[in-house]
Amino acid sequence: MLGVTPLYIQDTAHSHSATFNQMWVKPDEWPDTLQWQEEEAQAEIPTLRIPLEKEGADIMYSVIGPEPKFQAQLIYQAAVIMDVAELNWTMPATPGWDNSDMAMFTGDFEIMGRIKRAHFETAARLRVKRIVMGECGHAFRSVYDVGNRWLGWQVPPIPIIHAIDLYYELLKEGRIKIADKFKEPVTLHDPCNVVRGAGLHEKARYVVNAICDTFVEMHPNREHNYCCCAGGGVINCGPPYKMTRMNGNKVKADQLTETGVKVLIAPCHNCHSGLEDINDHYKLDMDIKFIGDILYEVMEKPE
Repeated sequence: MLGVTPLYIQDTAHSHSATFNQMWVKPDEWPDTLQWQEEEAQAEIPTLRIPLEKEGADIMYSVIGPEPKFQAQLIYQAAVIMDVAELNWTMPATPGWDNSDMAMFTGDFEIMGRIKRAHFETAARLRVKRIVMGECGHAFRSVYDVGNRWLGWQVPPIPIIHAIDLYYELLKEGRIKIADKFKEPVTLHDPCNVVRGAGLHEKARYVVNAICDTFVEMHPNREHNYCCCAGGGVINCGPPYKMTRMNGNKVKADQLTETGVKVLIAPCHNCHSGLEDINDHYKLDMDIKFIGDILYEVMEKPE
């Protein structure tokens, strides 16, 4: 049904109820993906584990649906960062791990509330001290500032922070050390939901300056930065909507070109994908990265 996000789909072929998320990641595929990434990371750090269902951990790490489906390397990188920083963390093996929220965009607040409630109930069941959300803007906004309010919680029942907050803490406290800063000049896109929505612009710049040799601001920046125009679910709209977005993104393409750099950091999944569209459409020849991509690359790791 248009505008409704399915949470529970009856699997008639196997005569049992199967729980799907918005990327149709099946319940058994989720822990399988985590185990796969753990095994990949163990080739680099043999003692590394991705702890599942660990009660009483300091952190429950939360990602969005596309990560296990299309960008599993981001889970690998996060696991290495957590392991090297010696954090007490966990990930759930059950539904409740995902914060993607197309229901919020379509105005189906009932389903949005169910997604948020499942997430907080999972964190409560594991008795974690706080939730850390990966580098996503809309998922972060939906769980700390929208879904919780619809459920009647003025503030989330369990504290939740964005990956930018975590990176800032780890670098500031010296729990992650930099072996050799990233050499190529970079610029930083300010995502709406983590900058205008959550005020993380200065923390993001602290992190970027800590891991990169040369940081070039685009102008305007911070809360005045030009939006990538891919948020609010728009990234999922095909032609002719995409071409309308591309034509309107000329101002963003010019802003990026004026920096003169070829590496663009975008700490948000929707922004990352939207900027890839701009990069391709306007042939900017930029390499678009998450903060975690660079942090993983330049941090000190065990021999």
